[in-house]
Amino acid sequence: MLVELSIRDFAIIDSLRIGLGPGLNIFTGETGAGKSIIMDALSLILGDRATNEIIREGADEALVEALFDVSGSRARGLDTVLASSGIDPADELVIKRVVQRAGRNRIYINGGLATLVTLTEVGRRLIDIYGQSEHQSLTRPEEHVELLDSFGSLGALRSHMAEAYREYTAARKELDTLLQDSRNTADKKDFLSYQLKELMDADLKPGEEETLKQEKERLQSAGKLGSVTAEAERAIYSDSGSITEKLGAISKALKELSAIDPALSDVEASIAASMVSLEEAGSFLRDYSSSIEADPEALEAASDRLDLIGKLRKKHGCDLEELIARREKLDAELKLLDNVEFRAGELEARVKTLKARAEAAAQSLTDARKISAKELETLIEGELASLGMKGVVFEAAIDADAGHDGGPRLTEKGGDRVSFFIATNKGEGLKPLARIASGGELSRIMLAMKSVMSSGRVPTLIFDEIDTGVSGSIAQVVGGKLKEVSRTNQVLCITHLPQVAAFADSHFVVSKKTVNNRTVTTVAEATGDERVEEISNMLGGLKVTDTTRKHASELIDAAKGMSGKKKAHGKRPGATEGKG
Repeated sequence: MLVELSIRDFAIIDSLRIGLGPGLNIFTGETGAGKSIIMDALSLILGDRATNEIIREGADEALVEALFDVSGSRARGLDTVLASSGIDPADELVIKRVVQRAGRNRIYINGGLATLVTLTEVGRRLIDIYGQSEHQSLTRPEEHVELLDSFGSLGALRSHMAEAYREYTAARKELDTLLQDSRNTADKKDFLSYQLKELMDADLKPGEEETLKQEKERLQSAGKLGSVTAEAERAIYSDSGSITEKLGAISKALKELSAIDPALSDVEASIAASMVSLEEAGSFLRDYSSSIEADPEALEAASDRLDLIGKLRKKHGCDLEELIARREKLDAELKLLDNVEFRAGELEARVKTLKARAEAAAQSLTDARKISAKELETLIEGELASLGMKGVVFEAAIDADAGHDGGPRLTEKGGDRVSFFIATNKGEGLKPLARIASGGELSRIMLAMKSVMSSGRVPTLIFDEIDTGVSGSIAQVVGGKLKEVSRTNQVLCITHLPQVAAFADSHFVVSKKTVNNRTVTTVAEATGDERVEEISNMLGGLKVTDTTRKHASELIDAAKGMSGKKKAHGKRPGATEGKG
């Protein structure tokens, strides 16, 4: 439950701390005093998006902080959400939102930074806010299936349905794509076959392009290569006075001199060795120069081959190695196209199986919904009877949503359309909830639905002026119903009706005044005579008399009598007055 709410620099609130307890927490006060701002602050804690417009004039940031006792919320999946976000579960949970004028907003859960997605998941497990705006959301037919499934605890069946539907639609999409592709298979096969034949005929080899470039350059330089190597051979070996001839004479002279001075032996040996190397070089150059000759045909062949590779590279937009890889890819694609009919047969069988599975899941969901609908109808009619609407007929209608093939139109939610109908007066036909004309009737219907669907599911329920259009004895009945709901849930309720306020376990008065030329809001818990005075103000308006005070006391006593013996809720923290 919500234990404490702190607000700072939020709208017209400067600084405020409210300590809340179990049971029924009532907020009263004049219109414009700031009650709706408190609800806006709570909405921010639960994941509503924030703008810097909410920051109090003159402040740099707004802060909202809430302390929750979550020791009794373990079965609602809160621990799982916290753990998945790296937050250690604990018996207390502190949520803080900071909204800065510069646009930097921060969320903290138990002191650690958190995302808006995490906050939303946590918040919806802690508090359910219900205001006049939900009259519209709860009368939208598209919401009814969610309400019925929530009431019937059909989450497991819904998850199974969603999984079966996703698998079926994925297989269906794959089959449709395959069949669509198969319509163009012949043209595609011709195109791919042409490309593959072109690459196969080219018979490309890794590294071939670089080798061809070198060969082409060699053939283009054949004359130069032959003449230069022949000239070099003659200078080294063949011509009179060649290098080897001169070195031979030098070597012979040094050999004779080395007999006189052995120190010349090493030089002579080195020259002799050089002659051997030069003779070998001359021999190679003689053979090389005689082998080189112009070969126009070979040159043309190399040029043509390089041109072919260049055209293929440009056409496919890749290098030689990628062309070779594409050849293999094209071959694989053609084999796959040859397999389309076989694959289509396999997929059709799979789609049929998965469709049957999805339809079976939808049928299970429909059967469970019908059982839940009957239970919901009975409970809603009972709740409405206790709210002064005896004889009302409520129906949760379940109809099959037909698809284009005549079968059920499946979605992740199954194959049903769920619609809530009601007849508020005897003899009248059932009408959709959206067509209920009376605001008072609609408020009671919504309270009955909320009592049945939310009791025990979310720790804290907030009712924001849902008693619109209700007065007199019916207002007292509504107050009793809120009190009854507060047996299993902490309830926060904003009301303008003294008959409802009389049922409070804790009564908070919201007011505003001007301090130093600025509007300030105060929230104070009213007890004893203060509470009698506040309810008297609600009864008597500007003029409060002893008669209205007596009436207020009688309302409080009557509320206690209607409530009966209250269940113990434990020690409740007090409320601290603040100003804004």
